[in-house]
Amino acid sequence: MKRNAIAFIHLLIVMALLGLTGCSRTVDDVAKWKAKGHTEKLIKALADPKIEVRLAAAEALGELQAEPAVDSLASLYNDSEETVILASVEALAEIGSPSITTPMIAALKLDYLQARLTAATTLGELKATGAINQLAEALNDAEADVQLAAAISLGQIGDESGSEGLVGKLNANSPALRQACVVSLGQTGGDVAAGGLIRALGDENNDVSQAAIQSLENLGAPCVPFLLEALKNENIEIRRGTITTLQELHAVPESGSDLIWYELALASVNNDDEIDPDVAQILIEMGEPAYDTLLEAAAHPVKAFREYAAFTLEHTGKPALKKSVAATDTNAGSSAKKWMAKRGSWPGAPSWRIDLWASLAALNPQFNLDTATANSLEMQARPAYNIISRPQFEAQRETIPLLIALLGDTTEPPPEEPDYDAEGIPVIKKNRDLFRGATNRQLAKEKLSDAGYMATLPLIAAIEDEDELIAGSAADILGIQGEKRALHPLMNVVETKLQAGDPLTDSPFYNALQKMDEPEAEPLLLKIRPNPDRAMRVFERKYPGIRPMSSETKDTTRNLLLPIDFRLGYINKGRVGELMVTFMKNEEGNWVPSPPLPDQLPSM
Repeated sequence: MKRNAIAFIHLLIVMALLGLTGCSRTVDDVAKWKAKGHTEKLIKALADPKIEVRLAAAEALGELQAEPAVDSLASLYNDSEETVILASVEALAEIGSPSITTPMIAALKLDYLQARLTAATTLGELKATGAINQLAEALNDAEADVQLAAAISLGQIGDESGSEGLVGKLNANSPALRQACVVSLGQTGGDVAAGGLIRALGDENNDVSQAAIQSLENLGAPCVPFLLEALKNENIEIRRGTITTLQELHAVPESGSDLIWYELALASVNNDDEIDPDVAQILIEMGEPAYDTLLEAAAHPVKAFREYAAFTLEHTGKPALKKSVAATDTNAGSSAKKWMAKRGSWPGAPSWRIDLWASLAALNPQFNLDTATANSLEMQARPAYNIISRPQFEAQRETIPLLIALLGDTTEPPPEEPDYDAEGIPVIKKNRDLFRGATNRQLAKEKLSDAGYMATLPLIAAIEDEDELIAGSAADILGIQGEKRALHPLMNVVETKLQAGDPLTDSPFYNALQKMDEPEAEPLLLKIRPNPDRAMRVFERKYPGIRPMSSETKDTTRNLLLPIDFRLGYINKGRVGELMVTFMKNEEGNWVPSPPLPDQLPSM
């Protein structure tokens, strides 16, 4: 009897070890329970010692979307087998109810990529606001796929609190992650998102920057203040994207400071090297209300902003002077202020034009006039030549007053010396200096001409300088450029010299005034004994459409009172002709053709 009892106990132990106690489960059992929807049996099977049973049970509960199994499935995160853990996470994802939020958050910390990826994706689909902080942490996951899924999910959740984490990844190395963050920011919204999307407009990856434009459009009107501020951004691509977005949102400013910045930004991305006269005219017509904004632009790091601002305020003229000088006192750097303080010694000073021009130039935050360059340009003869003869030298606002002063330099260049080869034979130097043999005056004149509008105001001031060489050269440059702002100052100079009895026939002031070709100057031009250029201009006005080719005179008397004869060559209907014209001073003191030019040219 005792022996039978012991044998029975042994049998029970063996049966328990073999799972034959009546609780033994198989995969087939799991399939049957799944088919009949026996959720409770499937939940119990999650604790089965056999891997395949636990795995099958977890999959079955997921397919049945058995919400009562959530906690039991979550407990499998501690299972010893990776396949079971992954199956439990997938099963929870299939259940898909809010009750899985907590276990899914926990799954973001599991050691297995697929588990974290499933969790990050599922939390977005659930729009689980309670998971925002954890998803933001997942943006730093060791695996790129998880980072990407977390970024997308934060967008799906669409809560503003997710914006900060997304903005923090806009500097990520991965363009795909940056793009995902940008797209999601268009869903999370808020000030943080708007600011981040503005930055993303300048992303080097075109897909990212274009996504930023789309996201800003999605956010709509709340982004407009950020976009208007971004018009001032130093990054040209940010300005470009900002303009596009404002246009798409139909939010282009129509007045005030915002319009000024919009026009400046638009001009800077369309053409960074030249002034668009239409844009400048818009700014000029805005008048005094635009001064403060333009002065802010004159001190901006973006060159195009500074140039448009300076161009506009210089064309506005004297009314802008007071505010411009005040802005310089407040905002200019110390080196610029020292430079400006020397303006009393510049050619043409004192002059309000110099004051206005210098104050605007001094506002440049990148103002730089190195001592070596300044010293060389301030010296006569070769030291100045050694600087301005270099092909790479371009007149900057800082150097323009020094170049104007060189217009009065009378130093002649030293004689040219031939180049010799190793055997002493003269040779032509392949890279011979293009300016060899030129004077400082000639070189300075060329550089000032190339400077265009940047040198206009100080050149206008210089035509009234006591140094005739400086004044005449400045007038010549302005005449060639046809600078209309120089018209009245030139007329004043010519009138003064005329009253003083100065000979003006070959004067650069007279020539410059002629080149202006302004009817307003005609009464004054009539008072001066003509030169060949004047004779040709009179001919052109009488016979429009007929091109004069030459104008010659044999006048050697230099007597300003005697008549003067010209032989004018011209082309009319493809044929060459000539006309003799005599200019004589009439009773009104005007030099006119005498006899008058015929109404029609002689037939040929």
